[in-house]
Amino acid sequence: MSSQYAQGTLIWVKHEEEVWIQAEIITATEKEIIVKTIEDPNARIVLGPNEPIFLRTTDTYTSEGLSVLDDLTQLTHLHEPAVLSSLQNRFDIDKIYTFTGPILIAVNPFKVIPGIYDEEVLKSFISTKPSTKPHVFNTSNASYRGICDRHKSQTVLISGESGAGKTETTKFVMKFLALAGSSDGEVTDVERQVLESNPLLEAFGNARTLRNDNSSRFGKFIELQLGSPDFTSKFC
Repeated sequence: MSSQYAQGTLIWVKHEEEVWIQAEIITATEKEIIVKTIEDPNARIVLGPNEPIFLRTTDTYTSEGLSVLDDLTQLTHLHEPAVLSSLQNRFDIDKIYTFTGPILIAVNPFKVIPGIYDEEVLKSFISTKPSTKPHVFNTSNASYRGICDRHKSQTVLISGESGAGKTETTKFVMKFLALAGSSDGEVTDVERQVLESNPLLEAFGNARTLRNDNSSRFGKFIELQLGSPDFTSKFC
C-alpha cells in the first residue's frame, strides 16, 4: 500500500491539535512511512501503513494558489484536509463565503466585516446575469431569478450547527428578497416590519448552548410571498 508514495511526495497527516498538518514523505516501505512536517523539518514522524494520509499540492495552502479559489470543486485534491485548509486560508483574509458546486458554505467570522452587506453590495447582486462570486446575496439572487424567469416558488435551505450563523443568514436572504421583490427597489414599512420581527420569533423555544446564548431547538419555516404570480419588479 505504501509503495505508491515516492520520496518527496507532499501529503497531509493527522494531528491531535491541528487536525491535519502538512508533511513530506522521506521514505516509504510496506511497513512504515517516515515523514517530516512543514512546521518542524528536522523532526520525523513514523506512520503505519494503514494510517490516513492524503495527497496535497503546494497550491492548496498558499495565498496565491487554490486556497483562495471561490469554488472548492476546483481544488486539485478534493478531500477533508484540502477543504479545511482552503476554508481556513479564506477565513484568514475575511473571505467567509465559499462555493462547493451549487452549495454555499458560510463560516461565521464572529466579527463585523465592513462593507460586506452594504445596500450597494446587495444591489450589485440583483442582476439577470448570475455572479460567480460566493456570497449569501448571490444565492438569494439565484432563488429570485427562479421566481422571475420560471415563475416557480423557490426554496432556500439554511443549515448549520449552533452558532454557525443561520439566523443572520436568514435575515440577509429576507432582506435581499424584500428589496428585489419591491416594485421600486425600496423596502416598504411592511417589509421592514417583517424583517424586524425575526428576532422576536427567534426568541421563542430557544435554549443556551456552549456556542450560542440563544440557540434554536427547532426547525423554522419562513414563507415570503412576493405579490401575485405575475408580479412585476424592476429587477425582473
